[in-house]
Amino acid sequence: MKNFVKSITLRFQKQMKINPNQIIRASKQVLNERNYFITFIVLIFVIFAVFILIPVFLIPENSLFFQLTIFTIKDYVLLTILSILTSLLIVMQVFFYKQAKLYSLGKTAVGGGSAIVAAVFGTASCASCLVAVFGFLGLGIGIVLFLVKYQWIIVSIAIILMLTSIYLTSLKINGVCDSCKK
Repeated sequence: MKNFVKSITLRFQKQMKINPNQIIRASKQVLNERNYFITFIVLIFVIFAVFILIPVFLIPENSLFFQLTIFTIKDYVLLTILSILTSLLIVMQVFFYKQAKLYSLGKTAVGGGSAIVAAVFGTASCASCLVAVFGFLGLGIGIVLFLVKYQWIIVSIAIILMLTSIYLTSLKINGVCDSCKK
């Protein structure tokens, strides 16, 4: 599994000629502003709570204590990573749109939205949670079994989508996006 994700990431880096310094530079620029930094920290906790509370509210007879006990260390690490990435993406998007005075959805906002949806589906750690969530959405047990079986692939794809959206937003913030200049 790790080799699969690593090979996809390496191929993507070669095709996109990704420079990770773009993300670091843009993140520093955004998070050096006090309001954005505070928003970033608050969003981490809010998004983390949302990931945990979705099954609590959608599954009858589920409680927060029970939900917290069924998560493993890997689940908490995953939730933390996805919360940080999602928070960074949201703060960077808001920063860019306010700086550029744009108020319409762009390519990275749509990509970021799909990454966030994939992250929500990927964080489900138990089949009973998924059954309740997808039952609420009107989807069958087949999709639940698929998601449980391929959870780590879905999570890996969500992280890759999230990083791609963050990278593309970083290019816009740094002013090196060729397609943005047109």
